[in-house]
Amino acid sequence: MEWLSEAEECLLLNAREMSTLWALLADWTKSEDESKRDEARPIFLEMIKEWEHERIVEVYIGPQWPAHFEGVRVEGEDLLLLNDPQYWHYDEGAEAVISLLPGPMEYLASAPPEERHHA
Repeated sequence: MEWLSEAEECLLLNAREMSTLWALLADWTKSEDESKRDEARPIFLEMIKEWEHERIVEVYIGPQWPAHFEGVRVEGEDLLLLNDPQYWHYDEGAEAVISLLPGPMEYLASAPPEERHHA
């Protein structure tokens, strides 16, 4: 998908895999080092908020992965909870997990620009 940046492509692929935020960072950094993942968080924080607003991705919070099964959708002002680093770290005992899902407008990112008007 040469029309996407590497970070955009990583986000889109992780949404398709219903990834958690920590898994997205692990995929991006190819590291288990939390400090390296923390450095990458800002790359995706704003992108997720923007893509959620554009309905390219959906964000869910729930008691376990995948969060959309038993959780609720997070949108609008509620996306401020993405600012909390706890949701970006793996925690086996976490009471809540945030995961991604492709949104109904995913084609805006996944289709080449010249094909987007046909979808």
